Amino acid sequence: MIRNGILNWITRVFISGLILMVMSNANAESAMKTNYILKFKSNNALCFVKVNDMLVIMNDDMFKGNFMISRTISSFLQNGENTFSVTMLNKPVNNSPKLTSDMWCSAEVKRVNDQEPVMGVKLIVVDSKIQVDKDFYPSPVTYFGDSPRANGAEKNMIEGTKTFNAQDLPDWNWTKARPVTEADIAQVKVFYESLQDAFAQQDLEKIYQMTQGMWDTLAQEQGSTSQAMWDSMNYKRFFKQGYKAIPFNLDGHMFSTYMDGRIFRFEQGYGRVSPLEIENADGEIFTTTPYLSIIDGKVTIVK
Repeated sequence: MIRNGILNWITRVFISGLILMVMSNANAESAMKTNYILKFKSNNALCFVKVNDMLVIMNDDMFKGNFMISRTISSFLQNGENTFSVTMLNKPVNNSPKLTSDMWCSAEVKRVNDQEPVMGVKLIVVDSKIQVDKDFYPSPVTYFGDSPRANGAEKNMIEGTKTFNAQDLPDWNWTKARPVTEADIAQVKVFYESLQDAFAQQDLEKIYQMTQGMWDTLAQEQGSTSQAMWDSMNYKRFFKQGYKAIPFNLDGHMFSTYMDGRIFRFEQGYGRVSPLEIENADGEIFTTTPYLSIIDGKVTIVK
Protein backbone atom coordinates (compact mmCIF):
# COMPACT_ATOMS: atom_id res chain seq x y z
CA MET A 1 0.00 0.00 0.00
CA ILE A 2 1.64 3.19 -1.18
CA ARG A 3 0.48 6.76 -1.12
CA ASN A 4 -0.35 7.79 -4.65
CA GLY A 5 -2.08 11.14 -4.33
CA ILE A 6 -2.07 14.36 -2.37
CA LEU A 7 -5.44 13.74 -0.71
CA ASN A 8 -5.16 9.96 -0.38
CA TRP A 9 -3.43 8.32 2.55
CA ILE A 10 -3.16 5.11 4.53
CA THR A 11 -2.60 4.67 8.24
CA ARG A 12 1.08 5.10 8.98
CA VAL A 13 3.16 6.11 11.96
CA PHE A 14 6.31 8.15 11.30
CA ILE A 15 9.27 8.38 13.67
CA SER A 16 12.54 10.29 13.58
CA GLY A 17 10.95 13.49 12.65
CA LEU A 18 7.37 13.84 11.64
CA ILE A 19 5.41 13.29 14.81
CA LEU A 20 7.84 13.11 17.68
CA MET A 21 6.55 16.07 19.68
CA VAL A 22 8.12 18.29 22.28
CA MET A 23 7.82 16.21 25.44
CA SER A 24 9.69 18.53 27.77
CA ASN A 25 11.27 21.75 26.59
CA ALA A 26 12.84 22.27 29.98
CA ASN A 27 14.59 18.89 29.82
CA ALA A 28 15.79 19.55 26.28
CA GLU A 29 17.16 22.90 27.34
CA SER A 30 19.11 21.29 30.16
CA ALA A 31 20.84 18.98 27.67
CA MET A 32 21.69 21.67 25.12
CA LYS A 33 22.77 25.27 25.32
CA THR A 34 19.73 26.18 23.29
CA ASN A 35 16.89 24.44 21.50
CA TYR A 36 14.70 25.53 18.62
CA ILE A 37 10.96 24.89 18.57
CA LEU A 38 8.60 24.93 15.60
CA LYS A 39 4.98 25.97 16.12
CA PHE A 40 2.66 25.09 13.25
CA LYS A 41 -0.95 26.13 12.63
CA SER A 42 -3.32 25.63 9.71
CA ASN A 43 -6.93 26.06 8.72
CA ASN A 44 -8.72 24.21 5.92
CA ALA A 45 -5.49 23.66 4.00
CA LEU A 46 -3.04 20.85 3.32
CA CYS A 47 0.36 22.09 4.47
CA PHE A 48 3.97 20.94 4.77
CA VAL A 49 6.76 22.55 6.77
CA LYS A 50 10.37 21.98 5.76
CA VAL A 51 13.64 22.86 7.47
CA ASN A 52 16.63 22.85 5.14
CA ASP A 53 14.26 21.05 2.72
CA MET A 54 13.73 18.19 5.19
CA LEU A 55 10.05 17.55 5.87
CA VAL A 56 9.36 18.10 9.57
CA ILE A 57 5.57 18.50 9.75
CA MET A 58 2.60 17.78 7.50
CA ASN A 59 -1.10 17.76 8.30
CA ASP A 60 -2.23 15.32 5.63
CA ASP A 61 -4.70 13.58 7.95
CA MET A 62 -5.94 16.74 9.71
CA PHE A 63 -6.19 19.39 7.02
CA LYS A 64 -9.87 20.24 7.50
CA GLY A 65 -10.65 22.84 10.15
CA ASN A 66 -8.10 24.30 12.55
CA PHE A 67 -4.97 22.39 13.48
CA MET A 68 -1.96 23.19 15.68
CA ILE A 69 1.15 21.28 16.71
CA SER A 70 4.67 21.99 18.02
CA ARG A 71 7.95 20.09 17.95
CA THR A 72 11.68 20.52 18.34
CA ILE A 73 13.69 21.02 15.16
CA SER A 74 17.22 21.58 16.46
CA SER A 75 18.70 18.45 14.88
CA PHE A 76 17.55 19.67 11.45
CA LEU A 77 19.54 22.87 11.88
CA GLN A 78 23.15 23.88 11.57
CA ASN A 79 24.97 26.76 13.18
CA GLY A 80 24.70 29.58 10.66
CA GLU A 81 22.20 29.96 7.84
CA ASN A 82 19.18 27.65 7.49
CA THR A 83 16.14 27.61 5.23
CA PHE A 84 12.56 27.42 6.46
CA SER A 85 9.68 26.68 4.08
CA VAL A 86 5.90 26.42 4.26
CA THR A 87 4.17 24.59 1.40
CA MET A 88 0.43 24.66 0.69
CA LEU A 89 -1.78 22.70 -1.68
CA ASN A 90 -3.14 25.01 -4.37
CA LYS A 91 -6.56 23.35 -4.27
CA PRO A 92 -9.54 23.64 -1.90
CA VAL A 93 -9.84 20.78 0.59
CA ASN A 94 -13.56 21.34 1.12
CA ASN A 95 -16.17 21.30 -1.62
CA SER A 96 -15.56 24.88 -2.73
CA PRO A 97 -14.86 25.35 -6.47
CA LYS A 98 -12.01 27.75 -5.67
CA LEU A 99 -9.57 28.72 -2.93
CA THR A 100 -11.21 30.57 -0.04
CA SER A 101 -9.92 33.20 2.38
CA ASP A 102 -10.25 30.86 5.38
CA MET A 103 -7.45 28.67 4.00
CA TRP A 104 -3.98 29.25 5.46
CA CYS A 105 -0.78 27.62 6.72
CA SER A 106 1.61 29.21 9.21
CA ALA A 107 4.77 28.21 11.06
CA GLU A 108 7.14 30.05 13.34
CA VAL A 109 10.49 29.23 14.93
CA LYS A 110 11.57 30.26 18.40
CA ARG A 111 14.32 29.45 20.82
CA VAL A 112 13.25 27.78 24.03
CA ASN A 113 12.75 30.36 26.80
CA ASP A 114 12.87 33.31 24.38
CA GLN A 115 9.74 35.43 24.35
CA GLU A 116 9.80 36.36 20.67
CA PRO A 117 10.00 33.96 17.71
CA VAL A 118 13.08 34.03 15.50
CA MET A 119 10.99 34.18 12.35
CA GLY A 120 7.89 32.80 10.67
CA VAL A 121 6.17 32.13 7.35
CA LYS A 122 2.44 32.23 6.65
CA LEU A 123 0.69 31.43 3.39
CA ILE A 124 -2.78 32.91 2.97
CA VAL A 125 -5.41 33.16 0.24
CA VAL A 126 -6.31 36.54 -1.24
CA ASP A 127 -8.66 36.77 -4.22
CA SER A 128 -8.46 32.99 -4.62
CA LYS A 129 -4.67 33.04 -4.91
CA ILE A 130 -2.04 31.86 -2.44
CA GLN A 131 0.41 34.49 -1.29
CA VAL A 132 2.83 35.15 1.56
CA ASP A 133 1.36 37.13 4.45
CA LYS A 134 3.74 40.09 4.54
CA ASP A 135 2.54 41.10 8.01
CA PHE A 136 3.43 37.75 9.59
CA TYR A 137 6.94 38.29 10.99
CA PRO A 138 8.01 40.64 8.20
CA SER A 139 11.33 39.51 6.76
CA PRO A 140 12.62 38.88 3.25
CA VAL A 141 11.15 35.95 1.34
CA THR A 142 13.95 34.17 -0.50
CA TYR A 143 11.62 32.04 -2.63
CA PHE A 144 7.93 32.01 -3.50
CA GLY A 145 6.34 29.94 -6.23
CA ASP A 146 5.72 26.34 -7.24
CA SER A 147 7.23 23.78 -4.90
CA PRO A 148 10.68 22.66 -6.07
CA ARG A 149 9.13 19.16 -6.14
CA ALA A 150 6.10 20.30 -8.15
CA ASN A 151 7.04 18.01 -11.05
CA GLY A 152 6.77 15.03 -8.75
CA ALA A 153 5.22 14.34 -5.38
CA GLU A 154 4.28 17.96 -4.62
CA LYS A 155 2.27 18.72 -7.73
CA ASN A 156 -0.06 21.74 -7.39
CA MET A 157 1.70 22.99 -4.27
CA ILE A 158 2.96 26.51 -3.59
CA GLU A 159 5.95 27.21 -1.36
CA GLY A 160 7.32 30.20 0.53
CA THR A 161 10.85 30.15 1.95
CA LYS A 162 12.85 32.37 4.28
CA THR A 163 16.30 32.01 5.82
CA PHE A 164 17.42 32.49 9.39
CA ASN A 165 20.56 32.01 11.45
CA ALA A 166 20.81 29.46 14.24
CA GLN A 167 23.50 29.43 16.88
CA ASP A 168 24.74 27.59 19.97
CA LEU A 169 23.80 24.20 18.51
CA PRO A 170 25.84 21.02 19.06
CA ASP A 171 28.07 19.72 16.31
CA TRP A 172 25.61 17.06 15.19
CA ASN A 173 27.14 13.83 13.96
CA TRP A 174 26.10 14.56 10.36
CA THR A 175 28.25 17.72 10.34
CA LYS A 176 31.28 15.40 10.28
CA ALA A 177 30.02 13.58 7.20
CA ARG A 178 31.34 13.83 3.68
CA PRO A 179 28.92 14.33 0.78
CA VAL A 180 27.43 11.12 -0.56
CA THR A 181 28.37 10.18 -4.13
CA GLU A 182 26.97 7.89 -6.81
CA ALA A 183 29.64 5.36 -5.87
CA ASP A 184 28.12 5.08 -2.38
CA ILE A 185 24.63 4.07 -3.52
CA ALA A 186 25.33 0.33 -3.55
CA GLN A 187 26.65 0.50 0.02
CA VAL A 188 23.59 2.50 1.08
CA LYS A 189 21.25 -0.11 -0.40
CA VAL A 190 23.09 -2.89 1.43
CA PHE A 191 22.64 -0.98 4.70
CA TYR A 192 18.90 -0.59 4.12
CA GLU A 193 18.54 -4.26 3.20
CA SER A 194 20.46 -5.33 6.29
CA LEU A 195 18.28 -3.19 8.55
CA GLN A 196 15.06 -4.43 6.98
CA ASP A 197 16.35 -7.99 7.41
CA ALA A 198 16.84 -7.23 11.11
CA PHE A 199 13.17 -6.21 11.23
CA ALA A 200 12.25 -9.44 9.43
CA GLN A 201 14.24 -11.46 11.98
CA GLN A 202 12.83 -9.29 14.80
CA ASP A 203 16.40 -8.90 16.00
CA LEU A 204 15.98 -6.09 18.51
CA GLU A 205 19.66 -5.95 19.41
CA LYS A 206 20.70 -5.50 15.79
CA ILE A 207 17.93 -2.96 15.11
CA TYR A 208 19.10 -0.89 18.08
CA GLN A 209 22.74 -1.14 17.04
CA MET A 210 22.03 -0.06 13.46
CA THR A 211 19.67 2.77 14.44
CA GLN A 212 21.49 4.03 17.53
CA GLY A 213 22.42 7.32 15.86
CA MET A 214 18.72 8.13 15.67
CA TRP A 215 18.21 7.61 19.39
CA ASP A 216 21.41 9.47 20.30
CA THR A 217 20.28 12.55 18.40
CA LEU A 218 16.73 12.43 19.75
CA ALA A 219 18.06 12.04 23.29
CA GLN A 220 20.28 15.08 22.94
CA GLU A 221 17.49 17.11 21.39
CA GLN A 222 14.88 16.03 23.95
CA GLY A 223 17.09 16.08 27.05
CA SER A 224 16.80 12.33 27.61
CA THR A 225 18.86 9.18 27.06
CA SER A 226 19.34 7.03 23.99
CA GLN A 227 17.90 4.03 25.81
CA ALA A 228 14.80 5.97 26.84
CA MET A 229 14.22 7.12 23.27
CA TRP A 230 14.64 3.56 21.99
CA ASP A 231 12.29 2.19 24.64
CA SER A 232 9.66 4.80 23.78
CA MET A 233 9.35 3.30 20.28
CA ASN A 234 8.83 -0.18 21.78
CA TYR A 235 9.50 -2.34 18.73
CA LYS A 236 9.15 -5.41 20.97
CA ARG A 237 5.49 -4.54 21.53
CA PHE A 238 4.92 -4.14 17.78
CA PHE A 239 6.37 -7.58 17.12
CA LYS A 240 4.22 -9.10 19.88
CA GLN A 241 1.19 -7.50 18.23
CA GLY A 242 1.95 -9.36 15.02
CA TYR A 243 3.75 -6.73 12.97
CA LYS A 244 6.01 -8.26 10.35
CA ALA A 245 8.56 -6.75 7.99
CA ILE A 246 7.34 -5.90 4.51
CA PRO A 247 9.70 -7.34 1.85
CA PHE A 248 12.34 -4.73 1.05
CA ASN A 249 11.55 -2.92 -2.19
CA LEU A 250 12.91 0.37 -3.51
CA ASP A 251 10.52 0.61 -6.46
CA GLY A 252 9.12 4.12 -6.60
CA HIS A 253 11.57 5.46 -4.03
CA MET A 254 13.88 8.32 -4.89
CA PHE A 255 17.31 8.96 -3.39
CA SER A 256 17.16 12.39 -1.76
CA THR A 257 20.07 14.36 -0.35
CA TYR A 258 20.15 17.27 2.06
CA MET A 259 22.69 19.66 3.55
CA ASP A 260 25.00 19.53 0.52
CA GLY A 261 24.82 15.77 0.35
CA ARG A 262 25.88 15.14 3.94
CA ILE A 263 22.43 13.77 4.81
CA PHE A 264 20.46 11.40 2.58
CA ARG A 265 17.83 8.68 2.45
CA PHE A 266 15.47 6.77 0.15
CA GLU A 267 11.92 8.13 0.24
CA GLN A 268 8.68 7.97 -1.69
CA GLY A 269 5.77 10.30 -2.32
CA TYR A 270 4.81 13.58 -0.75
CA GLY A 271 5.12 12.03 2.73
CA ARG A 272 8.67 10.93 1.88
CA VAL A 273 7.85 7.40 3.00
CA SER A 274 10.74 5.12 3.92
CA PRO A 275 11.12 1.56 2.58
CA LEU A 276 11.67 0.39 6.18
CA GLU A 277 8.18 -0.83 7.05
CA ILE A 278 6.46 -3.37 9.24
CA GLU A 279 2.77 -4.28 8.90
CA ASN A 280 0.12 -6.02 10.99
CA ALA A 281 -2.74 -8.26 9.88
CA ASP A 282 -5.09 -5.27 9.61
CA GLY A 283 -2.84 -3.54 7.09
CA GLU A 284 -1.61 -0.92 9.56
CA ILE A 285 1.94 0.09 8.73
CA PHE A 286 4.67 1.36 11.03
CA THR A 287 7.43 3.15 9.16
CA THR A 288 10.94 3.87 10.42
CA THR A 289 12.27 6.98 8.67
CA PRO A 290 15.93 7.60 9.50
CA TYR A 291 18.36 10.02 7.91
CA LEU A 292 21.78 8.66 6.99
CA SER A 293 25.30 9.99 6.40
CA ILE A 294 28.70 8.73 5.28
CA ILE A 295 31.07 9.04 8.25
CA ASP A 296 34.56 7.55 8.19
CA GLY A 297 33.60 5.75 4.99
CA LYS A 298 30.62 3.95 6.53
CA VAL A 299 26.87 4.39 6.10
CA THR A 300 25.55 5.59 9.45
CA ILE A 301 22.13 6.61 10.75
CA VAL A 302 22.51 10.09 12.19
CA LYS A 303 18.95 11.17 12.98
